[in-house]
Amino acid sequence: MGGAPDRPPSPGFGSGDDDGDMLVRRIRLGLAPGLLLLVALVVTGCGSGSLTNTAAPRPSSTAASTPGPSAGLAGAVSKLDLISQDSCQTKPPEQVYPNCERFLAELRSAVGTVRDGAAGLPNAGTVRATATSVLAAADAYDRDGCGGGPNAPGMPNAGRCASDLGQVRAGLTALLEQTRGAAGR
Repeated sequence: MGGAPDRPPSPGFGSGDDDGDMLVRRIRLGLAPGLLLLVALVVTGCGSGSLTNTAAPRPSSTAASTPGPSAGLAGAVSKLDLISQDSCQTKPPEQVYPNCERFLAELRSAVGTVRDGAAGLPNAGTVRATATSVLAAADAYDRDGCGGGPNAPGMPNAGRCASDLGQVRAGLTALLEQTRGAAGR
């Protein structure tokens, strides 16, 4: 009959079986530029000078001018406090000296840390001197062969070994007194 010639339907909405595929294709094409724009904005924002050029906070001048005990020093003083409860510190030195090698190893480590970190203490010079004397007494204990084991000299050295251990003990007691406030105790 007259009218418009029959044409195949044009692609688009309402044009047959491909309607769903075409709609999905158009959504994808519309979202892709928006997604690219969003990614570009995020990347640009991450490089923003206001975000990346911020200086780290500086410690106040009062903290820098009044040094105090460091965490390492406080930990070493706490360790010395624990070491002071060992039988090598509490029992008669004549009885325990052959079995104090581990006590002295732990003591050396903590005393060395206290000596090296004493700068923050008001009595730093005294603490360093005491720590040095404790370490010298511990060295004398080793030099005199006082520890147990296969090479221990036995009874002839007992007096000297007890004396060496006694000097270590006296030094530890003095060091604990000198560092009383360093570990918050």
